[in-house]
Amino acid sequence: MPDLTPDTSKQLSARPSRSNRNWMLVTGTEPRQPNLPQCWQDFNDVLSAGIDRVILYGPPGTGKTYAGLNLGDTDSGSWRLVCTEDMTNFDVTGGYMPDKDGFKWSDGAALKAWRAGGRLVVDEIDKAGGDVFATLLAMTDTVDSARWENPTNGKIEVPRDGFTAIMTTNIESMEELPAALKDRFPCAIRINEPHPNALAGLPRDLREYARKMADAGNRRISLRQFYDYSKLRESHGDERAANLIFGDRSESFLDAMKVDTAW
Repeated sequence: MPDLTPDTSKQLSARPSRSNRNWMLVTGTEPRQPNLPQCWQDFNDVLSAGIDRVILYGPPGTGKTYAGLNLGDTDSGSWRLVCTEDMTNFDVTGGYMPDKDGFKWSDGAALKAWRAGGRLVVDEIDKAGGDVFATLLAMTDTVDSARWENPTNGKIEVPRDGFTAIMTTNIESMEELPAALKDRFPCAIRINEPHPNALAGLPRDLREYARKMADAGNRRISLRQFYDYSKLRESHGDERAANLIFGDRSESFLDAMKVDTAW
């Protein structure tokens, strides 16, 4: 199963090869994929049209981060930031790190994406602190406006051609985000279903139920929970697997599985 949910690391550099991508690539020439949920078709259409600033929002565990890191043209690399209240601009632009000769500058995720002309994926943007949020707004501004002064030499740097940015959040309404962010990222897509290729890794009897429960409010079951349940039941059976994953909700889960209705 691909990494579908944010981890605790604050940045990730990924340079996936085409042979490793098990979701549909979008380069602007592919035909529309049949039976693709509307939210994912919207994302494909946006990328193929060349939109380079996008917000993906909605329930967790539907593949927003994975899509940001891998879908579309990411041949120049993808870098990830996971926002927290404690995160600093060191993670975004970089800072000095001690080495054997004293201190050496180390680029942050946004600056790496800038210099490569790659993709910056910012997870949990709604959790960014004030200073970090302001820096991210500046770094993800339009190519004509984005500027950064390099503290090592005083030179003004700009993003390389090809730089793109995708932000993700688990909020349910774009009204919860600051106006300045919505202005820089006018294209926002609510992702309310797992991608079919992510569901394809589940046994057939779990796929439709997993699709239904991804956006079921307080009753939501994440795709990762379905994957873990599937693995556990292979060696421990349905009841034991359900109890380990869902606890006191396990009986309701199994009953709903039998009749394939949401609980």
